[in-house]
Amino acid sequence: MNGVWSSAWIAFRRKWLRSLLTVSSIAIGTAMVTLILCIGQVGEHAVNTELENMGINGLSVSSSDGLSMACLHTIRELPQVSQAMPLSIQFASARLEGKNYAVVGCGIDAGADQVISLQLLHGRLLSRGDISGETAVCVVDEALAREVYGRENVVGQSLTLLYETGAAELTIVGVTATGSSLLQNVTALFPYMVYVPYTTQQATTGAGYFDQIAVRLTSGTVSEEAENTIRRVLSRSGEDIGTLMTEDLASQRERLENMVDIISLALTAVGGVSLLVSGFGILTVMLSSVNERTREIGIKKAIGATRGRILSEFLAGALLLSLFGAIGGIAIGCGGIAVGCALLGYTAVFPVGQLTGAFLLTLVLGMAFGAYPAYRAAGLRPVEALRYEG
Repeated sequence: MNGVWSSAWIAFRRKWLRSLLTVSSIAIGTAMVTLILCIGQVGEHAVNTELENMGINGLSVSSSDGLSMACLHTIRELPQVSQAMPLSIQFASARLEGKNYAVVGCGIDAGADQVISLQLLHGRLLSRGDISGETAVCVVDEALAREVYGRENVVGQSLTLLYETGAAELTIVGVTATGSSLLQNVTALFPYMVYVPYTTQQATTGAGYFDQIAVRLTSGTVSEEAENTIRRVLSRSGEDIGTLMTEDLASQRERLENMVDIISLALTAVGGVSLLVSGFGILTVMLSSVNERTREIGIKKAIGATRGRILSEFLAGALLLSLFGAIGGIAIGCGGIAVGCALLGYTAVFPVGQLTGAFLLTLVLGMAFGAYPAYRAAGLRPVEALRYEG
């Protein structure tokens, strides 16, 4: 066996430039597959992280007649519920620096970042003291801050929030990142968000009920089962809640994950074609090697080399080319992903199982495309091979 690999290595070095070019073509194909596999995983991880940050990990509960504080307490007591937060959403106008801006006035509770995942940039979020004291404070998103003041940090500035049924003079105590909240993505037609204590908003507008309750489920909870449980306990609570509606936000996550998987599969197929094309390079090189080594094959057979020995030598040569190409391609692909993720600020993800499969696939393709040249070399007759002039 050592002699087989020695012969394959000698043949590799004999035409080293041609061998290097063949290895490079295989490496490019393998690198493309590696990049596509890793990009798919990085994309899926980024989507999952973003959806997790946006709060798509639970349910939205609403009612035609509104939801009371008693409904909120009932939902919070369920073992399937990790967090539950009341939401009072009303379209309004924010008056700043003498101009009115269309905004979404969102009445929230303390700890809202745990449910709708607000990303704080400056100042602070709303506290329990703000909620219990109906404090005249608010948190705005950075888009509104930049539009009005040309900068992010506007903590300490004042605004007037104008509802249809009342107005409130508020002090800005915090600024959040634009797009960090699920609510901002849902209400995309009104890009500016102003978050106020729900108690303050209810006191200003006179509303005594919540528009909806955002629910984050405990880990491992099936959203459909939690949805059925919430419907059942609220219908038995005796509250006059009218028509109850629940929306499974986790299903949106599944749909987006399926879309990412489909795109990754399509891109992988494209990468597989490039790898297949590089296999023809092995076929061409190995056929050329058979023609160049015809007399050598004849001499080996004349001194006793068996058909299996010749076959093994050429298959080893094909395997050597694909092995170097696979190693180089995966190294280039993983290195490219690591550098790209570092520059763009994403988390690099390397799917070891899929990369191992790509590595083995490259070796199998190399053997498959080298099989015919090896079979042809092993089938040469010694007398005809010795007469070959090349």
